[in-house]
Amino acid sequence: MKTDVALDEIRQQLGVDRVLDPPGALPQPAERLDPSGPVRPYEFEVAVERLMVDSTSFRNIGERAGRDAGRMAERIAEIVAARGKLHNPETESGGVLFGTVAEVGERYAAPPAPGDRIVTLASLTLTPLRLDEVRRLDPAFPQVEVAGTAYVADRAAWAPAPDDLPVAVALELYDVCAAASQTRALAPPGGTVCVLGAGHAGKLALAAARDAADGGTLVAVDVDPEAIERVTALGLCDLGVTADLRDPLAALEAVRAAEAPPADLTVVVVNAAGCEPTAILLTAEQGTVLFFSMATGFSAAALAADGIGTSARMLVGSGYTPDRGAYALELVRGSAPLRQALGVPAEEAA
Repeated sequence: MKTDVALDEIRQQLGVDRVLDPPGALPQPAERLDPSGPVRPYEFEVAVERLMVDSTSFRNIGERAGRDAGRMAERIAEIVAARGKLHNPETESGGVLFGTVAEVGERYAAPPAPGDRIVTLASLTLTPLRLDEVRRLDPAFPQVEVAGTAYVADRAAWAPAPDDLPVAVALELYDVCAAASQTRALAPPGGTVCVLGAGHAGKLALAAARDAADGGTLVAVDVDPEAIERVTALGLCDLGVTADLRDPLAALEAVRAAEAPPADLTVVVVNAAGCEPTAILLTAEQGTVLFFSMATGFSAAALAADGIGTSARMLVGSGYTPDRGAYALELVRGSAPLRQALGVPAEEAA
């Protein structure tokens, strides 16, 4: 009987009691969740104000809707209505959300207090969500203003919204904060770290590599020359290379032309598919590739490694980090160039 009680508690802590289809699935791979109230014992309820749609999903939604704001909003509402969560069926990715805690279940461990402003760190692909309204969407900006309600299960990570950063910046950081922690853990002192993608996750990864790989060489590669110019000018990398990462040999040629050595660690944070072969080609024989991108095809990565003939270690990046974003915030607070790269207003950075 005790075993049954323990398993039932785990089930509720994971949010399995909200799975509608298929029965018994965990919330993330489930087809549909139940986002209805009231709050349950092992969760808290959030009045949702903003969604940070992950970069891969937002790109997909924009392309599908022809970058039309109204059609993009309709697509987001359609996904949430159909699945009870923001889980893009085409990219299998979601994002995070910002809102105010409305109510806390009586058995939730170490909960926030009602009225606290929080950011969820666990993916929206596993967070029960219902939307009343999509209030504002800019096709160029993956944060969507909404009115809705979400339920955060006991095992799902969250963090308080920081008082010293704008909400938009905090959301962007928390959405990719694990990229910083995982890069720090993997970056070898004095080694070469190559970051593929110079967006927010890429900037955080570069800052973490600079922090960890003392005396090493940092290389940033992106298809956008302006993004590369920015991270190079701000000193976030030593070498900046503009290349289409979907063209492995052309990218390899561009990186070699910049005289970058094979990477001891390659961090993949792009939002485009088809970059796996390039990441492997740029990595040293005994190096490591961290695939921290929802656009990654993991079978494609494994098969590309077979064809290239490399023993480089390949790791799957996870959005979870035990510090719950504390290290990423520490990097931002301690680095004026990083704050500038992320667009933190000067008055907020003071």
